[in-house]
Amino acid sequence: MSGDPTSGGGQPVIGGERTTATAPQRAFSTTGVWPGEDPRQGASASFDDLAAGYPAIPLTGAPAQGGSRWAVDGTGAAVRLLAELPVDLGSYGWRLSRGEGRDQRVEESRFGRTLDAVGEYGEGYGGRTLLTLPGPWTLIRALSLPGGTPVLGDRGAVRDVVQDYAAGITAELDRCERLLGARPRVRLWEPSLDAILTGSVPTVSGFRTLPALAEQSVTAALASFLRRTGPDTILGLPELGHVRISGKAVAHRRLLADAEVGALSIPLESLESFDGRRWEAVAEAVDAGTEVWLRLPARAGERPSEVTRWVDALAEPWERIGMNRASLSGFGILTGWELPVRLPPLLPADASVRTALGNIALARRLADALAEES
Repeated sequence: MSGDPTSGGGQPVIGGERTTATAPQRAFSTTGVWPGEDPRQGASASFDDLAAGYPAIPLTGAPAQGGSRWAVDGTGAAVRLLAELPVDLGSYGWRLSRGEGRDQRVEESRFGRTLDAVGEYGEGYGGRTLLTLPGPWTLIRALSLPGGTPVLGDRGAVRDVVQDYAAGITAELDRCERLLGARPRVRLWEPSLDAILTGSVPTVSGFRTLPALAEQSVTAALASFLRRTGPDTILGLPELGHVRISGKAVAHRRLLADAEVGALSIPLESLESFDGRRWEAVAEAVDAGTEVWLRLPARAGERPSEVTRWVDALAEPWERIGMNRASLSGFGILTGWELPVRLPPLLPADASVRTALGNIALARRLADALAEES
C-alpha cells in the first residue's frame, strides 16, 4: 500500500531550485481537477506542495452557466487521446464522427498549455506525477456512434475504442516522460463498471437499457488496458462492496483481482456513510496486498488545518474492526473533486481555487500526520 518504492520522489523548492530526492515517493496527491482556466496556477501549487508525493497534472476548467460555476470535461480529456478515431462534441455529448474531430483538437490544445506549465514548474523534479483520466469503460459509456446509438452496443466499436485509448495513453505517458524524465502514474476513474455489468445503461430514448456485457469480457479488457497504462495504475471506484450480476452478488474485490488491479482509490464522501461493512471490505483489500487510496471529500479543503480531526476520524472505525492504528500510514491520501464524466461536466457550485489549494495542503499534512502514527 505504499507509494512506488522504485521511484525517486521530489523535494520542496529550496532557494528557487528543485532537487532530486533519493527517498521513495509517498502516496499522496490530488485528483488534479482545477476550478480555473490557468494551468500554471495548478501546476505551481501542485509541484510546490506535493513534491514529496505525486504532483497532480492539472485538469483545468472552463466557466459555465454565466461564469458562476466551473466545468471540467473528463470525457474531453480522454477523447483527445483517440488518434485513430475522430470524435466531436454534439448536443447529446461526445460521439465518433466522420469528420476531422475539431473538438478533439480543441481539447489537445488545452492540454498542450497544461504540459507547458508542467514542464515549467516541474523542471528539475526527480519524481513521478499523477494523471487522472476516465477508465476505458467509462469512456465507452460516454461515447455514441455517428448515428447517435451508444458505442457500448457495438462490439466492434467497443474494441476499437479500447485499443485506441490504450495506445493514446501510452503515447501520452511517453510524451510526459520526455518532458519530466519520469513516467507519470495513471489513475483511472471508472464509475461505470456496475452499470455495464448489470445491464443498467439506458438507451438513447431512456425507455430501455443496453444488455449487460459478460463479466469475463469486461475484466479481461480492463486487465489488458492496465498492462498498457502501467502495473501501478490506480483504479478509482465509487465504492468497494458487491454488485449483483445475474442475480448473484459478486464482490468488487474479486472483479479487481480478475482485472489484475494492484492499486485502488475509493471515496470517503462522508465518514458517516462509510460504515463498518465498507471498512471491512477495505481491510480485506489491504490483506490481499492491494494498495488503497482514500479520497477525502473535496470540501475538506475548506479547512486544511483540521488534520487531527481527519486522523481521528479515520482511526476510530479502522481500529473498531480490529486493525492497527499504525497501519493507517499505508493508505494513499487523495483529495480534490472527482473527475466529471457526465453531461454537463460541472463541479459543485462552491468549487474554488481557494478550496483547491486547501486540498493540496491537506493531502500533504494528513500524509505527514499518518506517517507519524506508524
